[in-house]
Amino acid sequence: MISDSITRKCPTTSGVSCSSSLILPSKDSKLRSVEQQAFEFGAYPETYLITEPNYEHFWMKDGNGLVGYFLDGRYIHIIGGLITEDRFKPELLRQFLKFARERKYHINFFAIPIEELPLFENEHFQITQFGENTWLPLENHSWSGKDYSWIRRQVSYVRRHGIDFKELRLADLTAEERAKLFETLFEINQEHLKHRVLSHDIFLMEGRLHEDYFFRRRLFLAYERAEPHRWEAFVACTPMQGGRAWATEMYRNRCNRTRGVVPFLLASTIDQFQSEGVDAVSLCMIPAYNCQAYPGESRTTRSLFHLWEKRLNFVFNVQGLAHFKSRFRPQFEPVYLCVSPRITAGSTLSFLRCGGFMKMNVLNLLKLPFSRSS
Repeated sequence: MISDSITRKCPTTSGVSCSSSLILPSKDSKLRSVEQQAFEFGAYPETYLITEPNYEHFWMKDGNGLVGYFLDGRYIHIIGGLITEDRFKPELLRQFLKFARERKYHINFFAIPIEELPLFENEHFQITQFGENTWLPLENHSWSGKDYSWIRRQVSYVRRHGIDFKELRLADLTAEERAKLFETLFEINQEHLKHRVLSHDIFLMEGRLHEDYFFRRRLFLAYERAEPHRWEAFVACTPMQGGRAWATEMYRNRCNRTRGVVPFLLASTIDQFQSEGVDAVSLCMIPAYNCQAYPGESRTTRSLFHLWEKRLNFVFNVQGLAHFKSRFRPQFEPVYLCVSPRITAGSTLSFLRCGGFMKMNVLNLLKLPFSRSS
């Protein structure tokens, strides 16, 4: 498994520089420690999100690992998994469970990979598949061949229409230029989301644009060659395992973009990482996708995921997301909800509330029948 192989490599063995990217100044030394730990030992696309505001952090007593979480009443939602070396994970989980159970929290770990499930089975968690992660190994990767003909067509079309690609390094910008940059990113983000039923970023599952918490993320742009300040799309990438792997965590485009600009931008970004010797790129998780039975699972939850995948794409387009990402021919790997003591109606509602799934744009929802018929 790609995630397993990445996890087991020493952060100092790669040719990729771990210090080349910018860390914006922070007065919070604890947050800087969180960022460093997430950068070095985060193995999954969601891990780096815990450096954003609103997340809290539980540290092992010896400081060798942490867990990032969001607290909603008595429900504690954990993303990014157990952020430490493999040898410390059992002890980190033990200490965290002691902390959470003493406070009578209902514990919800999201997107745990299959190789870590024995840790949670030993602690009697209820385990249910949550979706699938996508990994694209970069060693010997090439866009040649029939499987990638669609990608090549998109890239060729976009280039012929005068669109180019570049990385924008925040370290090269003044404070005023960074502020202007984020104004533009917010504008593109809002334009991208404004016609959706969920016309906002999905908390716990997607990153958000925070100028002061961008840290080691990398930003890539698609722009008009004849008008360089006209950006059609951007992708913000988060690091994993000391920069040996990256996730295309947020990609957004303008409504009047050139057709194919997003696959062009993602393919160009992947090419850039491959040229740097990066091991793998993740196109991130697809929730509720291809959920299979697991011993002791919540059958009700799996049924809800199947309903989401088949019938609720107007809210969050699981099928469209899976179809688009499959164009890049990634490896799909199952990820799981690990819940203690078990999934309940309350824990499900807490997740939906925290993620923003209950905050729908009613006007856009009412427009759906008309947009489908036009």
